[in-house]
Amino acid sequence: MSVTIDPTSVRDLAAIRDDIGVLTVYATADPRDKSASPAWRLAVGHALGAVRSRAAAGDGGKDRANAVLARLDRLQPEIESVLDSAESGVGRALFAPVSTDEVHTLTVQMPLDDCAVLQSRPYLRPLAGALTLGAPAGVLAVSHEGVRVIDLRFGVASEVTRLSFQLDTDDWRNMRAPAATGQAGSPSRGANAFDRFDRRVEDNLLRYLSSLRPRIGEIADEYGWRSVAVTGDARLIDAVRKGLASSPARRDVVLLDRVAESLSLTEIAALVRPELEEARRRRCRALAEQARETTRSGGAGTTGLSDTLGAFRENRVAHLVLDGMRELRGHRAPDGGYYPHGELPPGQSHDAMAEEPDLGERMIELGFTSGAEVTLLPPEAAAVLAEEDGVAALLRW
Repeated sequence: MSVTIDPTSVRDLAAIRDDIGVLTVYATADPRDKSASPAWRLAVGHALGAVRSRAAAGDGGKDRANAVLARLDRLQPEIESVLDSAESGVGRALFAPVSTDEVHTLTVQMPLDDCAVLQSRPYLRPLAGALTLGAPAGVLAVSHEGVRVIDLRFGVASEVTRLSFQLDTDDWRNMRAPAATGQAGSPSRGANAFDRFDRRVEDNLLRYLSSLRPRIGEIADEYGWRSVAVTGDARLIDAVRKGLASSPARRDVVLLDRVAESLSLTEIAALVRPELEEARRRRCRALAEQARETTRSGGAGTTGLSDTLGAFRENRVAHLVLDGMRELRGHRAPDGGYYPHGELPPGQSHDAMAEEPDLGERMIELGFTSGAEVTLLPPEAAAVLAEEDGVAALLRW
C-alpha cells in the first residue's frame, strides 16, 4: 500500500506493532550516481544483510529467526522496487511487519536515509525529519495575469489553481487618444493618454490582487502551509503578501523579487527551495527558543529528558522539539513508561527495567501516536537546547 506523508498517515505507521519485528527500509536514490551498483543501493544492501545475519544467528530464538528470514525472502520484489534506480522518487521507504503480509511504501522528492532496521515498531526518525524540513509550503507566482497558486510538499510541486486577472474596459472612455501635434521634445497628449490608461490598468490589478488575500488565506489553511513564497515584481507581491503576513506566528512569508509565473513547476520548486529551507530552519530555532523560554517562565513547557519523558507519561505533550542527532539512552518500566538512567518509577528496582538504547526514537513514536507535533531540529537550531539534553516540549496544559 502506498502511503502519503502527512500527520495522519505517519500516526498510523507509528501505531503498527509486531513483537517479532517490523522491517523498515529507507533509500535515497542519488540521480548523479549512474553506476551499475550505486553507493546508496550498496549501503542499504549491507544493512539488509546485517538484519538477515542477526536473524540467522538466532537473535530472539529459532522460531523468530525462521519467521524473519522467510519474510525477508517474500519481500524481495518490494525491496527491489525500493532499490530500483529506474523508479521515481529520490527518497523511498518500506514498512513491513513480519507477522502479516502488510506492506507500506512511500516515495518523496527529498533525501530520507540509507538504512534497514528491524524492531518492534517502524523506524520513524527519517520521516520526522522529512515532516520538519519538507513540510507543505505554498508558492504564489504573481504576475500581471494574476496569481498562479502552487503546493510544494516533500519536494513535489503541484498546481492548485490560477486566479486570473481579467480587465473589463467596456465602460472606460477611450483613453488611448491619437497623438496630438506639438513642439519637438514635448510630451504629446497621446503619450499622456497611454500613461493614464496603463496606470488605470495597474490600479485595477493591484485592487484585484488585494482582494485575493482572503481566498489565498483559505487555500493556505486548507493545504496546511506553514511557509509561503511569493514571487513576482516587488510592486505586485506587496499587494498579496500583506494578508498572509497578518499571522506571522502561524505562517512564514518569503518574498522573491523574481517573475516566475511562466516557469515550469520543477523550475519554480528549484527557485524557491533555498529560501523556504532557510525559513524552516529559522522556524525550528524559534520553536526551540519558545519551548525553552516558556519553560523558564513557568509556562506550559518542559526542557530536558527527565521532565519531557514525565510529560509524555501524563500525555501532556503537544509539540516535541528534539535534536535530530542527539543520542539519548535510558530504560523502560514494566508498564511501558520511559525513564532516563538514574530514575526509577515508584516501587520498581533496576532489575525490573529494560534497557532502551534510543529514547529519541521512542519519543518520536510517542509524539506521533498521541497526536502531538514532532519537530526534529537541524544542527544550527539544536544548539539552542544544548544544555537541555537536546529535548524540549510545548505542553497541552
